[in-house]
Amino acid sequence: MVDTPILRFNFAPADQANDLADGYGTGTLLLNDQPFWFSNTTEAPTPVEWTWVDFLEHLALIWPALSVEQNYPFDWLNKSALHPGEMWERAESRWSRMGDDVADEEEPTLYAFHNRHNLAAGWKGLCLPSLYWLRVGHSVWLSPEGGTPILAEFSACMQSLEAIGDQLASCFRGSLNVRVAAAVGAWHARQQALAASFLNYATGLNSTELAVIENGIARQEFWEISSFHDWQSAAANDSEILAVARMTKGIVKAEVTASLIERIRQLPQVATPKLDELGLRAVTHLKMSGSKYVHEAGYCLAVWLRQQLHLDVFTPFEIESYLSELGINIINAQFATDHIEAMACLGKRGPVVILNEDRAYHDKQRLRMTLAHELCHFLLDRHTALPVAEVMGGSVDLCVERRANAFAAELLLPRAAVVMASQRGETDLHKKLALLQQHFGVSKAVACAQIFNSSEFSLLTRREQDYVQTKISRLGELKFLDERIISEIF
Repeated sequence: MVDTPILRFNFAPADQANDLADGYGTGTLLLNDQPFWFSNTTEAPTPVEWTWVDFLEHLALIWPALSVEQNYPFDWLNKSALHPGEMWERAESRWSRMGDDVADEEEPTLYAFHNRHNLAAGWKGLCLPSLYWLRVGHSVWLSPEGGTPILAEFSACMQSLEAIGDQLASCFRGSLNVRVAAAVGAWHARQQALAASFLNYATGLNSTELAVIENGIARQEFWEISSFHDWQSAAANDSEILAVARMTKGIVKAEVTASLIERIRQLPQVATPKLDELGLRAVTHLKMSGSKYVHEAGYCLAVWLRQQLHLDVFTPFEIESYLSELGINIINAQFATDHIEAMACLGKRGPVVILNEDRAYHDKQRLRMTLAHELCHFLLDRHTALPVAEVMGGSVDLCVERRANAFAAELLLPRAAVVMASQRGETDLHKKLALLQQHFGVSKAVACAQIFNSSEFSLLTRREQDYVQTKISRLGELKFLDERIISEIF
């Protein structure tokens, strides 16, 4: 992270009393220290002179969603959009295939989501570029129109945004303009609005679904929510049970979510000093590594961990025993659905990986990949994107999942081992794949993906390359191939 705030705001209230009372002023919003909302040209930007009450009004209205909402409104969007700036593109692609009836049904919901996560959606009579905001645990996606999306620190960005709102409200305080006074009042009442809508945004569930899950238990007691008076304490209320609710929304029925929550509620918390220390070092290493891309970050962390354990690249990784060594329990449970593969509890309960008995693992290879995937979350994501829980097969940030997939593949089958297999004289592709599968305990699809992402792929014949890419398609949700899409990830 850089020292300069990701979001900065320069504002000067209007000189004339009447204009100031109507909310006028001149302002510039800077993103990554570069003017983002401005007038004139990119080469000679000047502040925007307008009634900035538009922005204050909008900011107060969407404050609860910015603070706690962490998922898109549709599961298909959670599994296709890498960041919020892609959601309309993904939606239009879906609707072109599914037809007007589906579009007519889904578009109002997506548009409402757009309005509460686009900082520019409140402007009236003025067209400024979109800036999408979507929280992901301790991180937040900032997706600027026409720019590169950034995964930034949530708390720092919230503090910047709150400072902007406070500045505008202070400038407009005492205005007799009804609309301006209402906007200032709404800003000061934003925490009450957050408290009233907290559960709906924190879980993504409507009141009917919440009632089914709670089954008569008092709401605050069921969800283990303590009182809060600001966005910091609201964010701190996030828990495993809230995370599981939002990650399974739209995937399983409310009754199934309720049973998963009860399973999690029974889990104890276990002290894991070795895991805690290793995780902090992993985060530090990745920040210092300069890794900017999803697959690259996952690979970088896996290479680092194998080095920490002094493992030769051709030495198989014993994932189950290593999780046990770190104090991470592995248990089995019936989930009453085969849509969910596993759950990991990373916060107040656990650490534990819960494997779904209703989704039988047909081979050891898939199990090893799942456990290695969850290890990445324990090491890295509980400090950033997934501080409390993860549902494998649920609605989880796509970049975070692909990073964990890349980590798992590289941890279990290093690309350097693929190259070494060739150097040892194994040139036949199918024999090489069989060797890698058997020696490292991975599936043929994972072995093909590691060949694809290594220098060996360019040495294959065209027919062999086609075969490798066909097998990769079987990875499905485990996809982790090279996608260079973001400017910063940690």
